[in-house]
Amino acid sequence: MQKELNAVPGELTVAGGNFTVSQRVAICFAAGVVGALAVVLFSHLLFQLGLSEILGVKAPVSLKSPDIYKPLFWGGLWGIPFALILETIWSRLYLWGLLYFLAPVAALFLFFLPIAGLGYFGLHQGPMFTLYLLLVNLPFGIVTALTAKATIGNTP
Repeated sequence: MQKELNAVPGELTVAGGNFTVSQRVAICFAAGVVGALAVVLFSHLLFQLGLSEILGVKAPVSLKSPDIYKPLFWGGLWGIPFALILETIWSRLYLWGLLYFLAPVAALFLFFLPIAGLGYFGLHQGPMFTLYLLLVNLPFGIVTALTAKATIGNTP
């Protein structure tokens, strides 16, 4: 099936797909927020199970305002690039969703942690902290993909 661009001014749609690029971006922003919420809740689960302390983390992400808004907003922002590749990865959405958590984790390891004084990969806190960050962020991509799929349906 060949796809054609719709020539309606101001709208970038693809025939055969149900959503414009801006609609996919909005959907995936919201899906990224849900993915980030999964990460926050997973941090609480790891804390309750005692794994956080073993891995060098003393407390889960706070659920109180304003602390909760920062990870949710960043999750939404990381949903935007996911939206831009969505049509390309749709046939293997869940695999790409599972792997997609590596994009924000790479930014965390190589940009945000060094700026915060924790060193690359957070290694100033020790290797167990790095392992914790990988583990706690694991649900992000797959939950984002599941949420996007549930919202979009069968065709992006």
